[in-house]
Formats: sequence, C-alpha cells, structure tokens
Amino acid sequence: MRNYKKLLNLLIVGMLLLSQVACTSSSEEKTGEKIYYVRTDKAGIKAIDYTFENNDTDSKIQEAIVQLQKDGDDINLLNTIPSGIDVKNWELNEGNLSLFFVGDYEVLDTYTEILVRAAIVKTLVQIDGVDSVSIFVNDAPLTDSKGESIGQMTADTFIEDFGQETDSLLSTELVLYFASANGMYIIPETREVYYSSNVSLERLVIEQLLKGPESDGMLAAIPSGTKLNSITVSEDGVCIVNFDATIETTITGITENVTVYSIVNSLTELANIKSVQILVNGETPHISNVDADLSSAISKNDDIVNVVSEEEEEPIYDEEEDAEIKNTN
Repeated sequence: MRNYKKLLNLLIVGMLLLSQVACTSSSEEKTGEKIYYVRTDKAGIKAIDYTFENNDTDSKIQEAIVQLQKDGDDINLLNTIPSGIDVKNWELNEGNLSLFFVGDYEVLDTYTEILVRAAIVKTLVQIDGVDSVSIFVNDAPLTDSKGESIGQMTADTFIEDFGQETDSLLSTELVLYFASANGMYIIPETREVYYSSNVSLERLVIEQLLKGPESDGMLAAIPSGTKLNSITVSEDGVCIVNFDATIETTITGITENVTVYSIVNSLTELANIKSVQILVNGETPHISNVDADLSSAISKNDDIVNVVSEEEEEPIYDEEEDAEIKNTN
C-alpha cells in the first residue's frame, strides 16, 4: 500500500512537471514578438523577430516606438516611422493606445501611409494591455480620404499578408503642373502613381502637388506646409478644393498666378473636372495678383503653361511674353 501511494505521488508530480513545461512552452510561443518595418520597395511590410528588454506594458510601448523610428539592419527595410515625424506623446486608456504624432505625417503618399500605419499597429497590439491603436496627427484625429476619422485600429484592420493589398491598388498616369524655374509659368510633369482604391483621383492630384516635382527645372508651386481640408466634385464638374490658410502664403520667386493655376490645371486634367473653386477654410482666399475671380470656379489656363523641349530639356518661353507677365504682376 505504501509503495502504491509513493508511485501515485510520483505520477502526480510527473504530471505537474509536464503541465508546467507545456505552459512554459505555450508562454514562450505567445511572447515571440516582432517589430514590423516598411519594405524599401513599398510592396508591403515585414516582421522581424524582436525580444523586448522590458517587461511592463508602458516600458514595452516606449521601447517599441523607439524601434519603429530606427532603421532596420536589413537594407531592404525602412524605418517605420519616417524621419520628420515624431511621437510627441502617447496615452493608454482601457486597452486603446493613442499615439500623438507631430511633423510631416500628411506628406506621406496614400499607400505609404497605409503601410506605415499597418506596421505601427501590428507592432504595438502585440504588447499585453494594448488592444487597439488610435493615431492623432498634430492634435487632430487621423482621417481617411473622405475626411472621416479612422478611429481605433487592431491587427485585424489590416490583412495578414500585406503584400496582397496590392490587389486593391490602382495605377494611373497624372499630368501635374509645377512652377518653372523663373516662377512665371507652370510646366507639366507626367507621373505614374499607385494609389489605394478608396482614394479619389482629385485628392490624389493634390497629394502629389504637395509632394513637389520629381523633374529638374521645376519648383513646387504650393506653399510648404499647406494642408488640404477637403475636396469634392459636383455633378456638373466643379471641383471644390478647401485648403488651410497656408495656401495664402507668398512663395518667393513664384507668382500667385502660378500657384493658382498649378492647382486648377492639374485638377482639370481629370476627365470629370471642368473647373476648380479654391477655398481657404471654407471662404474665398485672400490671394492677390491673380488674373481670375477667386470667388467663383476657375477654368484651365493654357496661356500660363510652358512646355519642355526634349532636345533642350529646358522650358521654352518667349522673353517678350515673360517681360509682359512680370510687368502685369
């Protein structure tokens, strides 16, 4: 009987040890965290195994943010939070982590922004205590292409294999107008752009104008830091584009006409837009020296357009016409 009890005790101890090993193994599997980075080719995001140095939730969050701002060891990966964008602070409230970004978040093109957002969210929701993530940019909630707040995001917000997201991407060729080197004309630049299927073409045009030209001999015609509040197109083809007050800032060396028609001519290249109404915070902009009535919609102006010679690779313009334009401004 005594031997039977001893054997029974040994069996129980063995079972407890096996159970503890199983639990430990399961726990190790659950703590296999990763940091997600944006691929250099912008074709998706990639997870890199990472072991946190800290154990508590707050310290892990801070550690993850630091890692997301660093370049990965792999040259094929970019730092997830780009330079020029900083996390001012963050707050964890009932499982939702609010990140407050400051800087040039809005200049990210649509697809890159989706990749950045996916990598950030997928990294942070792995941390115990973080169930969802909300993003604020310069103290305002992050919005989608329709101007609606995106709100709380989880890992399920994004598909697991983010490379498949390219199935929902579209590509188009845009004709964008930027300032000539002398600031007196606008010059067309043709650009192939990949964009998310839920982004309107008119918003895409403004996003690309805000990024500036890719070609030499051209200058950005919209003041740096300008924000797009909203953009809509009516059934009769009038595009109403509403900026913040930064659009009224004068750019040294570039006429106000160039700024206005960079926007108007670029948007009217789209088949569904016939004219453009520019607003500043919902009202008529205070922009002087413009040869159009800004209180109403403006049509495309071909007279201010300068072409680029393929042989000379420089803008061709008439010196007499140039002098005439300078005199009128």
